[in-house]
Order: sequence, then C-alpha cells, then structure tokens
Amino acid sequence: MVSILLPDYFTGMFDANEVAPSKFELGRVIFYDRHLSEDGLVSCASCHRQENGFSDPRRYSQGIYGRLSTRNSMALGNTIWFGGSMGIDSMGGVRLPLFWDSRAHSVGEQVRSAFLNEHEMGLSMVEVIERMGQQSYYPWLINRAWGDSLITEDRVFEALAHFMSSISSSNTEFDRALQSAGGFDFLGGSFPAFSEAENRGKTLYLEHCHSCHGSLYSPPFIFEANNGLENPYTDPGKGAISGLFYERGVFRVPGLRNISVSGPYMHDGRFETLLEVVEHYSSGIQSIFGLHGDLLTFNEVTQTYSPKHLQLTEADKLALVAFLQTLEDGSLLTDSLFSDPFRK
Repeated sequence: MVSILLPDYFTGMFDANEVAPSKFELGRVIFYDRHLSEDGLVSCASCHRQENGFSDPRRYSQGIYGRLSTRNSMALGNTIWFGGSMGIDSMGGVRLPLFWDSRAHSVGEQVRSAFLNEHEMGLSMVEVIERMGQQSYYPWLINRAWGDSLITEDRVFEALAHFMSSISSSNTEFDRALQSAGGFDFLGGSFPAFSEAENRGKTLYLEHCHSCHGSLYSPPFIFEANNGLENPYTDPGKGAISGLFYERGVFRVPGLRNISVSGPYMHDGRFETLLEVVEHYSSGIQSIFGLHGDLLTFNEVTQTYSPKHLQLTEADKLALVAFLQTLEDGSLLTDSLFSDPFRK
C-alpha cells in the first residue's frame, strides 16, 4: 500500500494526492527498467539514485554507451506540497517547469525528453512501447492498473507520474522541529529541538535565501533565476530554449529538501559541497546582465546596482550548512517502496 504522510502542521493547508498502488508499482518498474534504453544498460534510476535523493553524485551522468550528459541531474521529487510541483497532468493543478532550463511542463514531456536524448536513453516512445511488449511482466502490471494489457504512451506517463509524485521528503529534522515548535506560524522563532548553529542557520536562511527558495513547506517562491555563476555564461540555460537574450543564464531554482545528499550542485555540478554553494552567495556572485533582482544591491551614493555579497563569517557559513542538513529525509533514501524492484 502506498501512503503519503504529511506532518500534522499541514492539516487543512495541503493535501496529498491519492496514489493508485497499481499505477505506482508500474511506474516504479518503468523507472528502474534498463531494458528501456538503446543499449539496455540505462534506466531513469541510473541518473536519479534513491540514496542521493534521486539525484546523481556524478557531475555529469553517464547514459547509453558511456555518453555523458551536458548538465548535472536534478533531484526528483523532494516535494511535500503535491499540487503540480512535478508538472503532473493527471494528479496536479498548477504546472511548474521541469529541467534546469524549464523546457518541460509535465512528467510526460520530461520523460519523453529523457527517452529520446542520445546522451541518456536513446529511444523513441514507439521503441519504448515495443521494448515493454517484449518483457513478460508489463502486460500483467498494466492489466492490474487498467483492466487490460494495452501498452500506451499515456499510460507510461501516468504510471511514472504516480511513482514520481510520491517521492516525498517530509520526515526531516526540520519538519519535526517545526511541528514541535507549533507549526509554520512559528517558523521565524527559535526551535527548541535545534542546536544553536541550526537556529542561527535558519535565521540566515530566512533573511537571505527564503525569497527565492521558499518557506520549505511550499514550492520555491522563484521558479527560475540567473544567480550570477559566471560572466559570460558557457551554458545559456533557458535562453537557449526561448531565444530571449535576457533569459541567458537563467536556470530552475531547485528545492532544498535532501540537499545534503544531492550534490554536486548547480546546473553543471561545479560545486562539490554545500559550503562552496554558500561561499558563492557570500562572495562569488558575478555581475552579469539579467542577474536576479534578489541578488542585487542598490548603492544610494552612486545610484547603481551591483551583485549582493553577503560576506558571511565562517561561523555563519557553517551555521547555514548545518541548517540545510536538517532538511535531509533519511527514511526516503532507504525506503523499500522506492527501491529497485529488479535488485536481488
């Protein structure tokens, strides 16, 4: 039985979508099935590993024939708001963009891109369905979910939506401490269950990170941004999709749950550690056209804008990292519900 449990402080604010166990299990099998790639060696899980919060510990993922991806694999799920945050057609409402460059707006678009990509799985959807038809277990799984054994593209996407939307990270030290403190109305207060460093890190997060990455019990407030990684940009990000010059260097703002296990960080995996990420925002933001407004500071004397450098102390950097580590949901990383069904 698949169940999604939310902390008590979510009561009346968010509801988890219902998950059909039969469709969830079919989606889980598809997610881990290496047969569904051109060389038979790569699955969705090859680049989205459960123990790493469904991300990839490698800077660039290895797809079919050893080909490397051009960007770091984003962590999947890590969501507790269940309202289309995965861009889910059949299970959600508002669709938020997927991929680093926001080019997909549904699980179907995301999955199709992964299957087609010559650096990832290298199959058309027609070929995917043919491969599924060659495996003895799919007719039975599909019949259990829909009452007949017809394999279709829409059914593949819907099954994966049920599986991927269930990847929830709500059993964290942060959630337990927030609930104990009295719920989201007390987010800004000191958490008795937190250490001094964790509370200091939470304060810094609310002061400097909250405006983009959100309240941590909702989607990021800013879905995409140019965060001044480099000037000029070697990867134009969303600008390559839209063709708009002011979207060059714009990338998705990732969720932060399980961030402590989902490195390396940024779209190109350039930062190995969270401390490096914090250092970027402390002193490394580059001046570049399109830099997000929350990362700019205004000089009243010169009447000009420049990159905001937080200039955190070493103690503050460590405190912020300590807080981010409270967002890890260790139970998700080992939950057999989300594990490889082919593993003996």
